[in-house]
Amino acid sequence: MKRYILSPLCSAFIIPGLGQVINKDIKKGLVILAVVFLLFIAGSVKLALMIYSLSGGQVIDKLDSEVILVRLQEQDLSVLWFLIIAFGIVWLYSVLDAFLEGRKIDHGREKDLP
Repeated sequence: MKRYILSPLCSAFIIPGLGQVINKDIKKGLVILAVVFLLFIAGSVKLALMIYSLSGGQVIDKLDSEVILVRLQEQDLSVLWFLIIAFGIVWLYSVLDAFLEGRKIDHGREKDLP
């Protein structure tokens, strides 16, 4: 399969940064992978803290849905939105870069053929 097809598909559907690794741009792929990992960890911590605050810091078997709704409305979701948007930007960059670099590699290979 041609790189300009395979690498963006891998970056889009498997893990951002894998397309860069397929295109043999290891450093860029590892940087993208590290950024995605850090965003994932930060998002997980934020969600864990939100869940903890929803329960009021107590272990409860059942929570009333109205209580959950009120507590969710009190939450500041700006950090979570920032993390989601940052992930989307990194993901989009990874896919577009993998496609463009893969196309350059494939077109360079076609020029070398007799």
